[in-house]
Amino acid sequence: MTEYRIDDLARVSGTTTRNIRGYQERGLLPKPLRRGRVAIYTEKHVRNLLAINKLLSKGFTLGHIATFLTNPGARIGDALDLAEIIDEPWASPRRPVLDREELQARLGPLDDAAVASLLDAGVLSETDEPGRYEAADAHIVGNLARLVGKGMDLAVLVDVHRRFTAKMAEVAEILIGAAHDEVDRVRGPGWLPSSDEEMAWAVGLIGAMRRAGTENAHAALDRALDGALDQALQVHRVASENRAEAGRAAEPGGA
Repeated sequence: MTEYRIDDLARVSGTTTRNIRGYQERGLLPKPLRRGRVAIYTEKHVRNLLAINKLLSKGFTLGHIATFLTNPGARIGDALDLAEIIDEPWASPRRPVLDREELQARLGPLDDAAVASLLDAGVLSETDEPGRYEAADAHIVGNLARLVGKGMDLAVLVDVHRRFTAKMAEVAEILIGAAHDEVDRVRGPGWLPSSDEEMAWAVGLIGAMRRAGTENAHAALDRALDGALDQALQVHRVASENRAEAGRAAEPGGA
């Protein structure tokens, strides 16, 4: 394990000893080891300092960085005090409009059937201008393009997108349905807010359910992807073993 004294740490991390001491006081760095009166730092301190430097260069304050480093589960919206803003619709409001040539530059050759499949899957929608299409989200076409660039077939990806979004719609109905049921339970079916306080209660409830749903969905999807990957690797391992065994059997003198 590489060890550093404070002067060496400042040099390798591109900061100053004064900054290091200040970061320690704010709890942004773990306490150093002690050898008598000498403070000893490690690679962990280097990594933290490099992360701090990078975040500062991106415009974050030390207060924001303290939230990131001392509370790994904190969402960026909480760290930046954006709770009120993130109660607004979270889907990307930017929907780029692309023509056929721009789409083909990203997704490869597109015949009429391919464009129709993108429209049917909700990846694109038609505009008033012939040959120009609005993307459902700023990220979707880019994500598809990256996967096509990895060699995947666009038709397969569009089908995966269609099935995936259908499942997400089911999840959304469950979550928002639960919030609606709570409104009915507390206020009665058909209730409408008649004051700012009642409106704030309803909006707060649905906003909290939406935030919780988004975070829980991310966590659940991560766990599900890990599980699905483990299962796929196990299936692949068995197939590889069977393939190797078949190869050995096909060799001259193989059993």
